[in-house]
Amino acid sequence: MNCKLATARVILFLVVCTPFLLYRPATKPSKLNFVIPSSFKFSSVQPSEEENEEFTEERIAHEYRMLRNPVTGKIPAHIREQELEAVRNIPSREANSSLWRGGSILAQNTYQSVGPNNVGGRSRTLAFDKRNPNIMITGGVTGGIFRSTDGGNNWTFVSGENDIRSATTIAQDPFNPDTWYCGTGEAFYPISSQDVSNGTFGFGIFKSTNNGVSWSKLSFTVSSNNENQLDNAFDLVHRIAVNPLNGNVYAAVHRRIMRSTDGGQSWQAVLEGPSPTTATGGITDVIIASNGSKIYAAITGANPDRSLAGVWESTTGDVGSWKRIAGGASGQTDSIPGWQPYPKWERLVLALNGTNSKLFILYKNGKSADGAVPEPEADLFRADVSSGNPATYAWSNLNSYVPDEPNYNEAGIDPYTTQFSGFNMSMNVKPDNDNILFIGGSVLERVNLAQTDPALKFRRIGGYGKGFFPSGNFIYPDHHPDIHGIYFPPGSNDVMFTADDGGIHKTTNSTLSDTVTWMPLNANLQTMQYQFVNIQPDTDADFIIGGAQDNGTYINLNPGTALDHIQLSGGDGASAAITQFFKTGNTWKQYWYMSVVQGTLYRSNLTWQISGNTIDLTDYSQNEITPTGEKDNGQWMTLFVNDPDSSQHLYYNNKNKLYRTKTASTVTSSTWTQMTGVNNTIPDNEEFSAMAISKSRNGTKYLYFGTVAGKIYRLNNPNTSTTTTPVSITPTSMLQGSYIAGISVNPRNPDTVLAVVSNYDGVNANGQPVTVNNIFWTGNATSANPTWQVIDGALGTVSSQSCAIVVKTTGVEYYVGTSVGLYSTTTIAGAGTQWFNEGTGMIKRAIVRSLVNRQKDNTLLVGTHGNGAFVASIGNAVVLGNDVITGINDPVTNDKNFIRLVYPTSSSNAVFFNTGNMYTVKTISVELFSMNGQKISQAQQAYQNGSVKLGRLSRGNYILQITSSDGKYRHVQKISKN
Repeated sequence: MNCKLATARVILFLVVCTPFLLYRPATKPSKLNFVIPSSFKFSSVQPSEEENEEFTEERIAHEYRMLRNPVTGKIPAHIREQELEAVRNIPSREANSSLWRGGSILAQNTYQSVGPNNVGGRSRTLAFDKRNPNIMITGGVTGGIFRSTDGGNNWTFVSGENDIRSATTIAQDPFNPDTWYCGTGEAFYPISSQDVSNGTFGFGIFKSTNNGVSWSKLSFTVSSNNENQLDNAFDLVHRIAVNPLNGNVYAAVHRRIMRSTDGGQSWQAVLEGPSPTTATGGITDVIIASNGSKIYAAITGANPDRSLAGVWESTTGDVGSWKRIAGGASGQTDSIPGWQPYPKWERLVLALNGTNSKLFILYKNGKSADGAVPEPEADLFRADVSSGNPATYAWSNLNSYVPDEPNYNEAGIDPYTTQFSGFNMSMNVKPDNDNILFIGGSVLERVNLAQTDPALKFRRIGGYGKGFFPSGNFIYPDHHPDIHGIYFPPGSNDVMFTADDGGIHKTTNSTLSDTVTWMPLNANLQTMQYQFVNIQPDTDADFIIGGAQDNGTYINLNPGTALDHIQLSGGDGASAAITQFFKTGNTWKQYWYMSVVQGTLYRSNLTWQISGNTIDLTDYSQNEITPTGEKDNGQWMTLFVNDPDSSQHLYYNNKNKLYRTKTASTVTSSTWTQMTGVNNTIPDNEEFSAMAISKSRNGTKYLYFGTVAGKIYRLNNPNTSTTTTPVSITPTSMLQGSYIAGISVNPRNPDTVLAVVSNYDGVNANGQPVTVNNIFWTGNATSANPTWQVIDGALGTVSSQSCAIVVKTTGVEYYVGTSVGLYSTTTIAGAGTQWFNEGTGMIKRAIVRSLVNRQKDNTLLVGTHGNGAFVASIGNAVVLGNDVITGINDPVTNDKNFIRLVYPTSSSNAVFFNTGNMYTVKTISVELFSMNGQKISQAQQAYQNGSVKLGRLSRGNYILQITSSDGKYRHVQKISKN
């Protein structure tokens, strides 16, 4: 999509470099401080299709393949708790620094949050303090529990840093309002009848007795860990409700309703059946009338116990007191006219009106909103329960009021779409008007039961905007698709909130308007589920970019002072990258690359104009550049990587195919070159899962890639040949079928490679352990048969999902991102490798899915799958001759025709340089760096002889770097001040 933009004024707070002849302290250089006017909007590309059930299942399959044991094909039950236990005693880096390098002291890295602050990740729940609705509690499915005291304007992370990060249902005890309960586990990702969980890792119920400030787990809700089976009902907690009359707690858990009469210390099943079932076959729901007079429960029609499935009610909640009021009798059509016969209906969602006199039931009906004859994917019923006697309840079939916008069909949007097993299903009633329903699915619809005209019955008020707004908004302004909860705070009939895949959103007084005005409430609600993150490779700016599940690709232009991010693409985001600035005088060009799952790749093209202390964005456009034939036709997680020596070299992967371009800034879909040597060697079912490319050393470079089949390959000189055959360098100790989740290459030495595997250990049918080695290191990766060490150490139980190698003047550090936090080591010692914990608070036990280190200054960017992104300034970078990133193909270094001579290389006063005979070069940049990578000074001058004065510098070694204005030539020289 090409979008010519009007000039956008951007203020630049730039510290002007000290003239070259003067000394400047060796501090980290200032970055450009970009301030984007609020009226300015980057155009955002969107995927060609919205999510549908098939799309969702592919995402599920990807997560499952990452985590399942390659031999057993299962994800162990309670593995999250096992992981937490495994790392509980791993020491922090600073607390045990005496163990490093013979006792030298190393400071703990400081990890700064970089948001995003304006968009959240998947949120399934929200609750209000009945005494003060400004106190709110919510949570991310993989992000933990958050609390607000100002109506959602700001949030505070309140989960224990050493505990699980799942929050799917939250309820206050009206009888003891300082007491709250939070259930964990999301049930919508089954893969087979044997597998019951994946990356959401539910494990019991948390309780707070200080109004949500801190939380502890109820021990009764955690049982012994039995491998590969769902052994505890509290593994999946769908909804919690508390009786206002007596404080009894009801939990709709896996295939049963549990009750506690002692504040969660003990629990009893009050409604259950005998048959085990899958995660989605055990979905339940429970609500309680606001006066405590009735408890209503629902058991999905996908449950194999015919006698259990349906809608139930009880006045006491006791065992044996429950009466089924909907769901029918075995072998017969339900007694409610129009109700689908069992087992065609599945998940049920319950809601009561403001006076508890009407019960609304929404259930997944087994129909499809896709295809030639799309139909709404849910049925809707209402029962007048005011009599209190189920025999006299008046039922209404409201199927004609399930959202189906007139004259509009769009996959994933309309008719009403619930997605996989009712993943998106929510409902609420306007507290003061029984005829106004709010029904959430992929979109949010207002339904008016008093209308019969289809044009008046339905009004879309949130989620996707495509087909609704004449201007073509893909997303409803300031809202987000996939609605998991709809809420009215206590005492309000017009203020409404939603919990959705973009966090928490609020509308104040426009719930009945034709177009509803929304306000995102995501400040510090850091629950974004990143898949990949990246950082600008030069140090002029610290732009960060990331592709996230459910939220596309976002960029932050000023992470040091502002945490709001700008959306660049929708859908499920994948790989992303930013180039350096390409400078020609005062004109700076730059390119951003982003991808959407299943293969689609985009490029944003930017032109900046420098004038005084301002930087203007004078041109901006976006292009789809997916290689021809690969769009929407790829593996789930789209992969690409930029060459660290030249960002014009870009490598794109689709399944077992690899493409290359040497002109990434201008490449089109039809101008990529396929690396045929790869496609002819790698089997069709062995798609890539990780890629990394080395810097050039002695004219040679290497591309390393891992696959979903547990193989690691090396491709020699991918920049010069398209027919080279990749060489398998797979460790002999790697379990076949392992998922290679990350690869990192030492920027100084392509022989040093770190690789991680994300699968879990398991137990086979004979009860024998199946161990998955998950962290591998080699120091001779370029040899014919590299020697690998397994360096799991204490991390052997966890899922390792990302890695990075950081080269410092004081040594090499290795970082591994896992499903339970970030860890590092400096000493490779095989099975005895000792790992140390990095970070505290929110990052300490986050799922760390992406790690990127900017080698020029050792800035480490951490992308989590549930808690956004963090950055650490590690420093002490090693400056090398070819560490300068340029935009041209294979820049020439130390050509005598460019810079003929630098002399003397050791001096107490000055170093001189003589230019050569390249008279097409008009100007040069002369930079001086300390040996830890810090820029000391920079100057621009004409292409002529010059000098650098050293008089005010401290004694020691420095790097002199001279670069032509077009970036085609550079000269690097180590010098000494004596």
